[in-house]
Amino acid sequence: MYKIFIDAGHGGKDSGAVGNRLQEKDINLSVALKVGEILKRHNVEVIYSRTTDVFVELADRASIANKANADIFVSIHSNAADNIAAKGLETFSYPNSAKGTDLAKCIQDSILQSKIYTSNRGIKTANFAVLRQSNMPSALVELAFITNVEDSKILRDKQNELALSVAKGILDYLKINYIEETKETNKYSPWAREGMLWGIDLGLTDGSNPKEPITLERVITILHRMSKIK
Repeated sequence: MYKIFIDAGHGGKDSGAVGNRLQEKDINLSVALKVGEILKRHNVEVIYSRTTDVFVELADRASIANKANADIFVSIHSNAADNIAAKGLETFSYPNSAKGTDLAKCIQDSILQSKIYTSNRGIKTANFAVLRQSNMPSALVELAFITNVEDSKILRDKQNELALSVAKGILDYLKINYIEETKETNKYSPWAREGMLWGIDLGLTDGSNPKEPITLERVITILHRMSKIK
């Protein structure tokens, strides 16, 4: 099981950027929690820097991730500029981190491919504390500019879509197939959910009819599929 650290930037006394009646800390937290829920559905362990509106020091964010031996670190932010015309999506990795760059690219590409937001400022590197101090591949995504009227509407109204595209980017980096959430997947018993999603991800089952009595045909088919997995 992969262990992913999701960092909701700012919080508590640190509002982050403000603009168009929005506070960055609120947007970051909302999107981060939604990303985490999607990842959990894919049998991924999620650790958060914060789950409420509290202040967390930058050094503590990386420290928590390091102590947890997280596999990757993803920080969620919203951008700002004095020039209200500034807009766009950009994702950062730490300089000379090949894996960090790959992670940043997966997230950036996923958001752009979703067509939610197509103003591309590119993949960049930066000496941000959370990227520098984290021991694992890390990326920081600036979802859009809170100070731009058009961008602020995306940050306010498209949080579910942004979270889904960030999560898909993380899953793509981890080489985990995205599983659509359906009425069928919601019918799994809580104790069986992790196993069912594992079986779907491996291609052992399509997840349908989870509570029907198992037949010999289904048992043999699952075993046959398992024999093909290396």
